Amino acid sequence: MGKLDGKVAIVTGGGRGIGRAIALAFASEGADIVPAARTLSEIENVAKEARSMGVRALPIQVDVTDEDQVEAMVGKVIDEFGRVDILVNNAGTAIHNRVVDIKTEDWKRMMDLNLTGMFFCTRAVMRWMERQKGGHIINISSMAGKHGSKRYAAYSTTKFGVMGFTECVAREGLENNIFVSVICPGPVATRLRASNHPNDDPEKLMLPEDIADVALFLVTRPDRVYIPEVQVIAAKF
Repeated sequence: MGKLDGKVAIVTGGGRGIGRAIALAFASEGADIVPAARTLSEIENVAKEARSMGVRALPIQVDVTDEDQVEAMVGKVIDEFGRVDILVNNAGTAIHNRVVDIKTEDWKRMMDLNLTGMFFCTRAVMRWMERQKGGHIINISSMAGKHGSKRYAAYSTTKFGVMGFTECVAREGLENNIFVSVICPGPVATRLRASNHPNDDPEKLMLPEDIADVALFLVTRPDRVYIPEVQVIAAKF
């Protein structure tokens, strides 16, 4: 038996990188998964891989910045599975620039995707978790949500926001046995990281699977254990 048998998990940004790794880690422990993202081909591949592990998978194409699409996504999950036990808010983007060079459209895009999308998904899922009297929500922040750096003003602002949002939702969630945690990774070898840091040494970076291991740990703790925040840092970076 897997540690997540009978559980249903939605993972946004679930087609590649950290989201893909988390979805497959949950599937390996018996969870039925819903990889959700804008690129249909990627989430279909994740779903196919999950089904090969013997679980159900429902890929849903969604733009988490669209409130109606998010509500429709959660409705599909409930129609298919009747419940939702885990939400991982992983969808996000990063565009680094000096403050004076940040484009307004880039600022708005990061706020919409990294923050508002997380809010839409959390609100929609939490309504069901409250009815169930239980669940887990994991928000993916960053070490940039703990410390500011040059060229990170827009990105860090969103990730600091993730930290504050998580803290507030966590206090509300515990009333209904909903555990809300945040993971703050350091540099991880993803396509998004490579697009912003082309000179990174890959051997010094963590892998998406390392973050997935942490996410799996969080959602398989007994109810007597609540871990509000985890920082994961590359040992050699």
